[in-house]
Amino acid sequence: PTGQDFVSMDWIRGKGTEWDDKSDHSVWNLQGIAEIKLTPDPLISGNSIYAIVDGPSWKEAEANSNKLGGHLITINNAEENTLIANFFKDKNPSGDINYLGNNDPGLSNLYWIGYTDQDNEGTWTWISGESSDYSNWTAYTPGGNGDYGEIQLTQYGNYIPGNGGTWQALPGAPWNDDYNTVPEGRHGISETPIIRRGDSAYVIVEGPTWEEAEANANRLGGHLVTINDAEENQWLVETFPNQTTWYTYWIGLNDDEEEG
Repeated sequence: PTGQDFVSMDWIRGKGTEWDDKSDHSVWNLQGIAEIKLTPDPLISGNSIYAIVDGPSWKEAEANSNKLGGHLITINNAEENTLIANFFKDKNPSGDINYLGNNDPGLSNLYWIGYTDQDNEGTWTWISGESSDYSNWTAYTPGGNGDYGEIQLTQYGNYIPGNGGTWQALPGAPWNDDYNTVPEGRHGISETPIIRRGDSAYVIVEGPTWEEAEANANRLGGHLVTINDAEENQWLVETFPNQTTWYTYWIGLNDDEEEG
């Protein structure tokens, strides 16, 4: 260490890798390796981890999903739709802002998903690039209300869409179409691919600083990676080889609170 507070794993220093201490400065423009324990919370299913991301617009929610190494969620079948609905129901109790400009707890169960027809009106595709024949629109959607999909986890009444008429969502977590910047705003549900090892899942998250990379790891329910032995260090070298511009990743080691 040379007196800097944050540690990276560097591929370009000699043979293999070495750890290097750096200042937490965006000049490095680094990504980080996040480690999340395979526990019931956060939600991990198959080779994906799911999390709530901020909006309020669809595009901002997608950008925030990218920072976590993924995209807004791709829903492949009814089982996944139900899994997401059951897990995220009431996970955002603060609600969002409704058309009247008021905080509305009823909207806390309405989230952006990765379905969009922004490139070709009427042709809905997943922003992740994945293909799926599954959809769960209501009987009256998509209705030309916007280019971006949302999932409604619970029934929500007294809602008046732009074409008039009060309606309630049907049970079963249906989807609606809406505009990118709706007056009431939204959060989104992100999906990030993971790599499993033992009781942990690993993900590349965006920085550029150590603190921003750690914050993105926290949003997935984890931290920047803790490397416990040479075997784990070598596994990381082989699993994430030279995938960044600087050939360097932030890891969880730091002496920010107490120098040395």
